[in-house]
Amino acid sequence: MNGNNYCVILAGGIGTKLWPASTQHKPKQFIDFLGKGETLLQSTYNRIAKFVKVENILVSTNEQYSDLVRQQLTQLADDNLLLEPMRRNTLPSATWATVKIAHRCQDARILLVPSDQMIYDEELFEANVTRAFDYVSRTGRLLSLGIMPTYAATNYGYIQMNGKQEDDIFQVKSFTEKPEIDFARMFVEDRGFLWNTGLFVWTAKGFLRYAHENESGFPMFDVTANMIETSAELEAVVKDAYAMCPNISIEQVCLEKRENTDVMLCHFRWTDLGTWQAMYDTMPKDSDSNVVMSGNALLYDCKECLVKTPENRIVVAEDLQDYLIIEENNVLMICKKDNQKTIRRFVNDIQINIGDEFV
Repeated sequence: MNGNNYCVILAGGIGTKLWPASTQHKPKQFIDFLGKGETLLQSTYNRIAKFVKVENILVSTNEQYSDLVRQQLTQLADDNLLLEPMRRNTLPSATWATVKIAHRCQDARILLVPSDQMIYDEELFEANVTRAFDYVSRTGRLLSLGIMPTYAATNYGYIQMNGKQEDDIFQVKSFTEKPEIDFARMFVEDRGFLWNTGLFVWTAKGFLRYAHENESGFPMFDVTANMIETSAELEAVVKDAYAMCPNISIEQVCLEKRENTDVMLCHFRWTDLGTWQAMYDTMPKDSDSNVVMSGNALLYDCKECLVKTPENRIVVAEDLQDYLIIEENNVLMICKKDNQKTIRRFVNDIQINIGDEFV
């Protein structure tokens, strides 16, 4: 394993779209959704540890989840756990992690990976990431990893490819976040657009140089400019800086502005497990295309439904198509499977009318 290769796992989200199973008290990354005997965070960590040294794997999460991370990743060194004092989306956490790694290794090559993804071909994944490490080392550019769309998904972002840099690597022409269905169909038919996986690779030097050149887009650039010698000093500065950070994603700066950013067409199979629809797509189905993730269910004339309840529950349903039946944390939710805006409304209404303990 190359000692200059690092990975940052982003594990600070709430996962509202997977409510009521995912809550602010225990979000999706800390749950074994797939019945594999490991949580999504553990699965991500174990996948990366096959080709990145464990001492070079960092986890970024909200300070509220520090105990959950330590319980699930007992091998993670304390100095490799970055605890965000407040939620400010992915750009501040990526900047902090890159600065921290740069203090350890100026020649670091960094893979940024969300904690809630399914990778089906791990050898291909490793091969694509290894090539990405090599590319960013040679060019100093930022690199997004993209996947050729297989259907018109409206819950993924789409990266338009521009001029070819080398085999399977292109300049970024445009980025569209979660398009309407008509645009998604057009992107798929065009074959010039890739799904945004949320996976990025860069060198510490390349990222910090980009941050310096685009200071207005990097609210934590003062952190990178300071001569900070210890982790404790760095974390003290970061905690002060976070309060002034806007809620901004990596995509908003690196893909929408497109400067110095390329995209690689990757060949591993990938799913973002951020919605119940994605969970449904991933799981094995019965003859009527129903999925029972947990619990016992008798489904009569039901098609394309997803059921997840405690093991001691029995669900009996008739004449439903494309529905969710989810019971978790003293909440029973029954609704159409593909309407994520509905779930957000449920969560907001419960917070207002009933209380935070259920969300």
